[in-house]
Amino acid sequence: MRNLIVICAGAICLICTSGCLINDSAIIPKPAWAERAFLPRPSRLAEAEDRMEFGLIAEYRRSTGEEGLRRKTALLREGDLIAARLGKIEAGMDFFLKWKKYAAGYTFLKYGHLDLVIREPSGEDELVLFTCNGTEGVNIKRQFHDLGSRDWDAYRMKSWNRVNIDRLLEFVRISIVQEKGGESYGDLSSLGFGNANLKPRTQVDIGGGYTCSTVVAAALYYAGLELDKTRGSSHLDLVTPKQIVTSKGRFTAAQTSIEAQDGSP
Repeated sequence: MRNLIVICAGAICLICTSGCLINDSAIIPKPAWAERAFLPRPSRLAEAEDRMEFGLIAEYRRSTGEEGLRRKTALLREGDLIAARLGKIEAGMDFFLKWKKYAAGYTFLKYGHLDLVIREPSGEDELVLFTCNGTEGVNIKRQFHDLGSRDWDAYRMKSWNRVNIDRLLEFVRISIVQEKGGESYGDLSSLGFGNANLKPRTQVDIGGGYTCSTVVAAALYYAGLELDKTRGSSHLDLVTPKQIVTSKGRFTAAQTSIEAQDGSP
């Protein structure tokens, strides 16, 4: 009987996904909307040359196999965002019947996970995936060959060369050191409560409690890219992969760590 109730509840959520509050649908009201409504969008404040947006550049489906994975990953380069998805029935079965926490995002959201392609911070030329998950926290342990277990879409930002790479890698190194594996993953943030600092300016602003989406948003802000859809400071805001990859934004003059700590303009 208990399993039947769980299955029915899951089916209702899957069929009526757009009516779920833990959702990234554009038509579902979110608590953070009230705050963002009174804040100007950064992209509208920027000069034309400082505006940023993401564009879809590749789509991978597991049905294409290893050859398809090789073709699609060959298109990827530094700065690309990889938004992963699973079928709703597949993810829903794992979440409602097997109670696998990872599947919650894939069940209710368009995308369940987000990676940022960066160069290995140690100075090697190898491309790795920067992210945060419930098992390892913030990490760069995965590579392109690990992308075959999910369907995914890749997005590329306009003018990646405007991002301050030194600041980006500084954020990556500090966030990895400060994290304590899966226990520091932002479980409440994944439900839209108590987001980590999305606008870090100094090293001391880089804390823990990130999710895959909030760690990417914070890293980009630290490196000089402010996104429209994370412009508020609300602790009641579900920051999702879709929210990041569909956001516009503006490039700013990212300060050095010393300038930020000194309060320099």
